[in-house]
Amino acid sequence: MAARGPDYFEEEGWRVRKDGTRFWASVLITALSGDQGELRGFAKITRDLTERRAQSQERERLQRLAEEASRAKTEFLSRMSHELRTPLNAVLGFAQLLGLDALRPEQREAVEQIQHAGELLLALIEEILDISMIEGDRLTLSLEPIQVDVLVRQCLQIIAPMAAEHGIRIVVPPHQHGGVFAVADEQRLKQALLNLLSNAVKYNSPHGTIWLTLAVDDGHSTISVGDCGRGIDPKSIDRLFTPFERLGAECGDAAGTGLGLSLSKRLVELMGGTLTVESELGKGSVFHIALERSDEPFYENEPVPAGATIADVTATVLYIEDNLANLRLVERILGHVGNVDVISAMQGKLGLEFARAHRPDMILLDLHLPDMTGEDVAAALKQADETRDIPIVILTAAAHASQRRRLLDLGVYAYLTKPFDVAEMLNLVEQVIGGDTPSPPPRAASTVPQTPP
Repeated sequence: MAARGPDYFEEEGWRVRKDGTRFWASVLITALSGDQGELRGFAKITRDLTERRAQSQERERLQRLAEEASRAKTEFLSRMSHELRTPLNAVLGFAQLLGLDALRPEQREAVEQIQHAGELLLALIEEILDISMIEGDRLTLSLEPIQVDVLVRQCLQIIAPMAAEHGIRIVVPPHQHGGVFAVADEQRLKQALLNLLSNAVKYNSPHGTIWLTLAVDDGHSTISVGDCGRGIDPKSIDRLFTPFERLGAECGDAAGTGLGLSLSKRLVELMGGTLTVESELGKGSVFHIALERSDEPFYENEPVPAGATIADVTATVLYIEDNLANLRLVERILGHVGNVDVISAMQGKLGLEFARAHRPDMILLDLHLPDMTGEDVAAALKQADETRDIPIVILTAAAHASQRRRLLDLGVYAYLTKPFDVAEMLNLVEQVIGGDTPSPPPRAASTVPQTPP
């Protein structure tokens, strides 16, 4: 390093002492001028920076190692997420199929235990992966104006059966706003809100109540979830959002990992919002998600109806997948639809050939294939005249929001992550091969119902 000016010269480099040893030095040479500005000589200052340079290099080395370790951890967890999701898809999928059969009470209980344990394992995998991606600065969010009251209604539909099972009543007061809008990532906000609602059910008092309210001020839209559970000691609130911290709840009956609140807080903060809590021992807790308010409306596609009837249809479905267990699972699932012929291809190129030759009514596509990526297969299908109108449903263990958005923008009909819900899969197949339009129309804005469906 060298610096020059009209009256000085500075440089760093190796120098040699009289005894022959080397040292890293900073040398500053300054011009000395007389009263009339004439050059009278030079002043030279040499400083030994060997130790400081070594410390700086060590800090840089440790930082590089830490960054490499973080990248390695994130990549490892990402790969493990995929590897764990794939067998979990078979475990949960076949368990759900067994649940559709006529079983003895003890058999049904065993199947339910398999499903419950598998779902807990899946939740743990997803939460660990999400936190690792946040720590590695690799979590991609899509922030846009969304209609919060519609999202709340969807979350209530999901949580209502769980609340009913625990005898919990959900109260949603009517609000005076025609629509509540906020800037957020829709999927991640739904994830955070479902975690709060799930906790409100699990940690509530027996036959208790959950209150869910929406509030709007000049700058924020706020969702509040309250319960009448045992509450939280004020001394413990600071630990509430610490990963794996359950504040003694691990000794109770409520299942959990202690990651949900920590992850939810980080997700909300990444969306530019805040997640806060008010609690009083013996009276319950209220959690508030506050997000930047937006007045811009947003409309989304209508979700697949929850109770669609399986029709007796005749159709051809092409499944491009290299995992035999998943192939067998989907074949069994489609066996409940009706007259459906399943064609399987374990390579992407073979799948493209089958698609052109058979012109199936629907294509199910995995993203991890031995010869090419599923994303490339989908792009090729959409570019070819003979296959571009065939509905494509992605079935993958890769749960990446950015990849999901890319494929939906490419024109795929739906994106399901493994392990997928068998009922949702059946409804989706019925919707596609039953003759419904592959692009559902946008729905109008609606308000939060007073009671959950």
